[in-house]
Amino acid sequence: MRSERLAKRIGRTPTVWKLGWLCGYSLVFNKEANDGSGYANICPQRDSVVYGVLYALTEDELQKLDQYEGVPCHYRRIILRVETKEGPQHAECYVAVEDKVKEGLKPRKDYLQHLIQGAKEHNLPEEYILKLRNVETL
Repeated sequence: MRSERLAKRIGRTPTVWKLGWLCGYSLVFNKEANDGSGYANICPQRDSVVYGVLYALTEDELQKLDQYEGVPCHYRRIILRVETKEGPQHAECYVAVEDKVKEGLKPRKDYLQHLIQGAKEHNLPEEYILKLRNVETL
């Protein structure tokens, strides 16, 4: 997520963050949006990696973010082991609620662009950004 978008949701610009990667998971777009497009989700998948940003947030900020993410009806938070340059750590991640998952969905172009901009802003690996750019959209 772009830091600007996160700031609008939690009421401040996060200043503490780090690059993280989640081994054994894949980024998919199988969380059905109201318009029938696909929102991001992570699913277990051997030999796959999802890159992202770990933000230092308070519980109050997480609860604000939960409202935007539709917790508990659309997404739920789970704690997963995430790798960082400083070593592994546990982080809260959003995963789609099972009854909101539908295969064969595609993200909207503007939604995917938001993910690409966030990946570029935080210097995620270029190969991962290229993978995002190659996602088929509506």
